[in-house]
Amino acid sequence: MKTKLVLLSSVFFITINIFSQQVGDGYAPVINDFSAPLKSGVYNGLSPSTVGMTADNSNLWQHLFVIRHSNTSSNYQLQLASSFAVNDRVFFRKITSATLSSVNANWVELATRGKNNFVGDQSISGNVAINSLSPLNTFEVKVPTSTGASSSDGIAIHDGAVYRLGINIGVNTDKEYSYIQAVKGGIGSKNIIINPIGGNVGIGITNPTNKLDVKGTIHSQEVKVDMNNWSDFVFKKEYNLPTLEEVENHIAEKGHLENIPSEEEVLKNGINLGEMNAKLLQKIEELTLYAIEQSKRNNKQSVRIEKLEKENETFKDVLRRLSKIEEKLK
Repeated sequence: MKTKLVLLSSVFFITINIFSQQVGDGYAPVINDFSAPLKSGVYNGLSPSTVGMTADNSNLWQHLFVIRHSNTSSNYQLQLASSFAVNDRVFFRKITSATLSSVNANWVELATRGKNNFVGDQSISGNVAINSLSPLNTFEVKVPTSTGASSSDGIAIHDGAVYRLGINIGVNTDKEYSYIQAVKGGIGSKNIIINPIGGNVGIGITNPTNKLDVKGTIHSQEVKVDMNNWSDFVFKKEYNLPTLEEVENHIAEKGHLENIPSEEEVLKNGINLGEMNAKLLQKIEELTLYAIEQSKRNNKQSVRIEKLEKENETFKDVLRRLSKIEEKLK
């Protein structure tokens, strides 16, 4: 863009100097071949009879501005051209021939509202806006009111294939949200990989130390955690289940359950969700074993109580009989 502005400024300056004095009769001559070796000057041409005109067919007539090298035996030229139409379309090309032959390059469109094809590196100083006036950011794109369902609503980066694989960035002005989506033509949505080479991702935080650090609440329908082990070892015969007295002593001494982090540790380091679920399950399984053991004891006590109650009823029956015998003996 910077190169284009410099070029236009130079042309404007040269044009002012040329037209500060009248050229010929003051009117551009009509020629039929823009591709022929031409002397420096200004010309007109009528399409389609004129050869080598630009791609702008919005008007049959076109202007041609030529700057030619001073060597009469060579044909180095800079040419600018545009149609008589009221538009912004301006074209240029450079003819590089060390002889008088005509070696014409294709016309290149320069700084227009139409379709542009720029080749090579472009250096831009300042902000750039597309369909937006007075950009506030380095690169700014204004999109039409949309539902965000099409890549035409924003920016698309793709591989250029027939079934394009790419990523779309846009906004949904109806529901008021922004979106990033990976797509492939004819197939639909694809996966998005964030920073697969290295580094971390932070949301609401500028110095993430893990693959994903989020400062705030995560709301999800489901969270799946991969584990290397689980707590079912509690149910194995070789597991040494601590006694309730040992549990009580540990709580009295440490202030928390064994193998469970303390409040101080949690507030300082947080918790590992998978690891903590495994530890909590271990305690639940231990409680289950305590409950089973207590249930067995209760069952034994119930049987014993029932036996004692039966024995007591038998004893009461014997006492009643003895009481009747005593009455008869009186």
